[in-house]
Amino acid sequence: MAAYNQEDIIRYVEGDMQPEELLQFEAALREDAALSASVQQYREVAATLSERLKPDPGLHQLKATLQEQRAEHFQRTGKVVGFKKYLVTIGMAAAVLGGIFLFRFYSRDTSYMDTYGNIEMQVAAERGNSEDTLLQSAALYFNEKAYTKVIPLLDTYLKTDSSSQTALYYRGIAFTQTGAVQAGMKDLVKVYEGESVFKYDAAFYIALYYAQAQHKKEALTWLKKIPADAAAAAKAAALEKELK
Repeated sequence: MAAYNQEDIIRYVEGDMQPEELLQFEAALREDAALSASVQQYREVAATLSERLKPDPGLHQLKATLQEQRAEHFQRTGKVVGFKKYLVTIGMAAAVLGGIFLFRFYSRDTSYMDTYGNIEMQVAAERGNSEDTLLQSAALYFNEKAYTKVIPLLDTYLKTDSSSQTALYYRGIAFTQTGAVQAGMKDLVKVYEGESVFKYDAAFYIALYYAQAQHKKEALTWLKKIPADAAAAAKAAALEKELK
């Protein structure tokens, strides 16, 4: 994420950046896939918390403290005053917020993603050209769970072959694993709407994501789209049994 940190991401999403800083940050977003994914992740987690958590006076107080610290340590000209002290305070606050978000998302009694989400990217090299090399490189990173490195490779591949269901399927998974859920779901739904061998695997992964996020109704809806003769049918039935 270059020189930007979690506090920068929070300030950007909350609309607290000065105009010049905002322009610089948005320029970085266009160039840095990891930064963009982190921004998307914060937006989605914040939206989920807003919908599902009751108002928390402590959280409001924390945000008020952040605003006070900004007012105290940054002058209108943008000159930094007492920056080290500011960073310490902000770092502690960001850690608290980050801890809340991670705890809420990952503290599940059952980790469906651990049980059913061990997916490996497999590609068959037939043409021996640069496009195959991109897929093979993407597969190596994917299977090492280095998802942020997978996305730009598959982006490049899809510029050459925008209809590749293989690239769309694995990019969709990589997006969700890096927190860019909306982009990931878009890819996976597109694969499901097609007629490739990944059609029902995409449906299963969408269901799996919803199950992990504790959206059981949506998960069950997607599981019902998988027919009994599909390759993903057995694990779909097992996940459905766990959810009921």
